[in-house]
Amino acid sequence: MSRYWLLAIGGGAASVLIYSLTVSGSFGGLVLAYFAALPLYLVGLGLGLTAGAAAGATATIGMLLPGGFMAALVFFFVTALPTIVLVRQSLLSRNDPQGNVAWYPAGLMVVTLSVFGAGIYTLAALWLATQPGGFEGTTQAFVENLASSMTAPGAAEHRENIVNTLTPIVPGFVAASWFVMTVINAALAQGLLVRFQRNIRPSPDIVSMEFPNWFPIAAAAAALVGLLLPGALGFYGTNLAIILIVPFFFMGLAVVHALCRQKSAGPFLLIAFYGMLIVFGWLVVIVATLGLIEQWIGLRRRFT
Repeated sequence: MSRYWLLAIGGGAASVLIYSLTVSGSFGGLVLAYFAALPLYLVGLGLGLTAGAAAGATATIGMLLPGGFMAALVFFFVTALPTIVLVRQSLLSRNDPQGNVAWYPAGLMVVTLSVFGAGIYTLAALWLATQPGGFEGTTQAFVENLASSMTAPGAAEHRENIVNTLTPIVPGFVAASWFVMTVINAALAQGLLVRFQRNIRPSPDIVSMEFPNWFPIAAAAAALVGLLLPGALGFYGTNLAIILIVPFFFMGLAVVHALCRQKSAGPFLLIAFYGMLIVFGWLVVIVATLGLIEQWIGLRRRFT
């Protein structure tokens, strides 16, 4: 067997090994499991789409052993398939009128991932709607079980407040965390490949990120559905809006990077900014709002 296929199969096996650490139940294992897609991205972005697809297939089949059919199915849709889709889009290129290679832009990659996430969310919502409690009822039962395990037995009122607060937004925030970790895994893989000169395409420049004009309209429509419609449709629209708004967080990061590049202390400012972002999580909302403003006003053009 050639080195090419050995690396592809090895990447899939490494992904299964990392993902299987979740069964240990330890905090470290759960955190490390977020990087199960990293070996798949290393194979796909370093060897190409065929190798990436082979690694994803290997990992999906390998998940049958520790987790069974349902775990393998979830892994395929949550980890393997989005990796294959994003690798395919990342490696698309064409020649511009000057004969230079133009790679698939960062903004369209983010939008592709967001639309993919919205599609998976919609399929999950339709499936859960057929369950006895419906989509919202199933979500509420999940949050109630989670709140019961995190609060004292006698804190019924506190537990009820947690359930009422989290139930309307849990599906959207779960999808948003998946979105962010997918981007982090892809960026880490590309960074490692560039470091060791094994990358196929150059790293996309976040400052050049642009979204198509229809995308903010789609996000606004989902938000209106969540605000105006009652019941299951409103619940679905609210969480869909969260998924479609996440890309504007990355647009906000593009604005911050563009601003810092105009300063001599730009690298230091970026380090300080990301440090504050980690410490003060609520800054994510401000950055996403900055991204929404950028889409309509074009703050980066004003900075330059």
